[in-house]
Amino acid sequence: MGNFKSNWSKGTLIAIIGVTLLFAGIFVSNYFQAMAAGNDTNNHPKNEATNLPMKKSVSAEMIVRNTNDLKLEKEMMRKQQEEAVIWRNKQERESSKVPNHTTTNIAAAHPTTKDKTTSQPSTKESNVTPIKQTNTQPNKSGKKIVYLTFDDGPAAFSNQIIALLEKYQYKATFFMIDGNIRRYPESVKLMTKSGETVGLHSVSHSQKKFYKSKKTVLNELTQNRNTLLKVSGVNSFIMRTPYGSAPNMTPEYKKAVKQNGYIMWDWNIDSKDWYYKDKRYVNSVIAQIKQRKNHNGPLVILLHERKETLAHLPKLLDYLKKQGYEGKPIEKTTAPVQF
Repeated sequence: MGNFKSNWSKGTLIAIIGVTLLFAGIFVSNYFQAMAAGNDTNNHPKNEATNLPMKKSVSAEMIVRNTNDLKLEKEMMRKQQEEAVIWRNKQERESSKVPNHTTTNIAAAHPTTKDKTTSQPSTKESNVTPIKQTNTQPNKSGKKIVYLTFDDGPAAFSNQIIALLEKYQYKATFFMIDGNIRRYPESVKLMTKSGETVGLHSVSHSQKKFYKSKKTVLNELTQNRNTLLKVSGVNSFIMRTPYGSAPNMTPEYKKAVKQNGYIMWDWNIDSKDWYYKDKRYVNSVIAQIKQRKNHNGPLVILLHERKETLAHLPKLLDYLKKQGYEGKPIEKTTAPVQF
């Protein structure tokens, strides 16, 4: 009995110790797992909190960057549109001869551009500065004088323009391209016979070629003048440069043409018939005349030998006649209007 109790007591003690250790192990294990889970849980928000400013910072930076890119893109588009307008106007001048200074092909006459812009027209021939305006006040003679000037001709329908001028008892000045003078000699002869003034407007009607140097300017004018003399018998020194004198006629060029006897003319009203190609060019002229109602000196209107110009010319002549303007041809003694 004593041995049994002793043995039982030892066995019981060992079992209790074993169970205790087991529970202790389980407890410790669970404790550390919980701690680990707790640390993990705590770390996530901390990391997210740490990363949040960074995400916000990156997002804000992207917004600023995208906004700046948008502004730059809009600015580039604006510049491209402006360049496109300038390029098209230039193409107009170089590809059509019948319009004014903005479109030109030797064969047709001035700038008859087939690629016209749908935006606002710019100053046709000269792409630049509007003409210097002489003072405001009526002419000294008391007469209101207008010089109608037609560029890029002659053309197959020049006789119709002249017939219309005759109907209104107006005279005009025709600045003609060398190749067109050769092509339509009868039109040139009719001009001189009718008392119109015939003048020079280059051989190439090309900015690159004509304005390349002082020599090219003089050479083209000389050839143009000799051709006109041969066809019409008129040795004319009255001239208008391709697209007008500004900005390509440098002081050196101007001095050279003056020393060689040439009289350079620009204009102070651009009809923009090269741009509108319909009756709107007449409205454009009328609007400009009204702006110059107190203008001191004659009006010099830029037109082109174009069918569209001819079609609506009666409306313009009606207006000028009703306003009391006399249509005169430019003479070599007339003080030139220049940019």
